[in-house]
Amino acid sequence: MLKKIIQILLILILVSVLALIFIFVFNPGNLRTKLISQGINSFLTHTLDDYVPLSPGSTSGADHPLLNDEQEKILETFGVDVGQLPTTISPAMAECFVEKLGTARADELVKGATPGPLDILKAKDCLNK
Repeated sequence: MLKKIIQILLILILVSVLALIFIFVFNPGNLRTKLISQGINSFLTHTLDDYVPLSPGSTSGADHPLLNDEQEKILETFGVDVGQLPTTISPAMAECFVEKLGTARADELVKGATPGPLDILKAKDCLNK
């Protein structure tokens, strides 16, 4: 009996992993963006005081001093209201970004490179610094 339960659980885990791989590779119905958006906004809601995500399809209209237009557009694609993000980077935040992303990638982002979902996920803890 226990062996059957373990087999069923393993099959469910395998199917879940395969489903996630399918979603992230083929992006049916834009699910990849929706999942990433939900994760980022959930984190920001718990991290930043009074943070409210953008409603789908809207833009904040904010001109963030630390982001270029392309970076703002990418974040807004994920439903992030850039107008509610910190407008200054503390020394602890900068150190955290370098630690999480590496010196080369942190420098690329400072010079205007577009952040990818992986960059955002790696550096998410730096907003607390």
